[in-house]
Amino acid sequence: MDTFLIPWFDHIRSTGVIDAFATPFSNYTPPYLYLLALVTPLGVVLPGLTVLKLLSMLGTVSLAGALWRLFSALDAPSPQRAAALTLILPSTLLNAPLLAQCDAMWAAACVMALAMAVERRHASMLTWLGLAIAFKLQAAFFGPFAVALLLNRRVGMHLWLIAPATAFATLLPAWAAGWPIADLLTIYVRQTGHFDLLSLNAPNPWIIVQALPVLQDLPLQGYAMAIAIGGSVAYIAWLAARRIGPELILPAALLAPLLLVSTLPRMHERYFFLADILAFALAVTMRNRAGWSIAALVQIGSSLAILGYVFDTQALSMLGAVAMIVATYRTAKLATRSIDNQTAETSSPIPREAIARPATTGGEVFSASA
Repeated sequence: MDTFLIPWFDHIRSTGVIDAFATPFSNYTPPYLYLLALVTPLGVVLPGLTVLKLLSMLGTVSLAGALWRLFSALDAPSPQRAAALTLILPSTLLNAPLLAQCDAMWAAACVMALAMAVERRHASMLTWLGLAIAFKLQAAFFGPFAVALLLNRRVGMHLWLIAPATAFATLLPAWAAGWPIADLLTIYVRQTGHFDLLSLNAPNPWIIVQALPVLQDLPLQGYAMAIAIGGSVAYIAWLAARRIGPELILPAALLAPLLLVSTLPRMHERYFFLADILAFALAVTMRNRAGWSIAALVQIGSSLAILGYVFDTQALSMLGAVAMIVATYRTAKLATRSIDNQTAETSSPIPREAIARPATTGGEVFSASA
């Protein structure tokens, strides 16, 4: 925080809300910086760190609102009460009040994209996905699910352009203020070059592998990237060929970030945050032991990793990795079982459009059956 967030906050206060964007001053994309600029006047009466944490907690409130929208779309019981529980999840408490991170903001946009997917509002889904990616590149962890869903439902390729167009639109105010467009378009490229470790406290298998001296001479980052890409392609091919009904949509959506963050190199301790939230949503909608056990494992894995980062104890991240591996296995098993159940329920001939109904031109077809 002292290295990044506080200096950015001070820069905006000293130069002005608009003039601050005349030159590059952050390695974050503009959407978060716009919000930061809006709350900088509070710095007159509150310490900068307090203002940063308040902004992050507002992001958590927006995440609760997005979950309420998702639970309503899925006809979950007591959606308001369930969504409010988001505010006291261990990972959200550690992420915003402790670390002053903005992960709840991009996760909220991903959850809204999922709610739109449930309702078959594909244009809205892609708009929310574009906004999520504009906030943080980690929103790409939702990407394999989104791609598989769009392929499965035969959504027109012209609608796919909505996501990058939305992300680009968020850059325009900063560009208009003077921030060079070339710099804005390469922020994510520069972010990827900051770290070289196989795992940066992420509770995934690589945190264990990189601690084994016998493997240090192998090109592990290349292997990890190949596994992640291959796994994503296999996941997309698998899901795109299935009937994505109500029983499958949440397990499948959760499996995407679990698989990607488990296999990609250079992952941080917070990068399972979307999985934390989707696992909680799965538990709320399933209302059984299997769902809550997955949610508990994911929360334990993420919380241990964050505590390992705070206390500089890698052993905690390794323990978290074990919990996350088990959670990923159980989620994959649940998704497979959901497909088997749907196959059994639809063993008699069914209309083709019930399996993969094309989207309308506007992509706004409403159906709670996902």
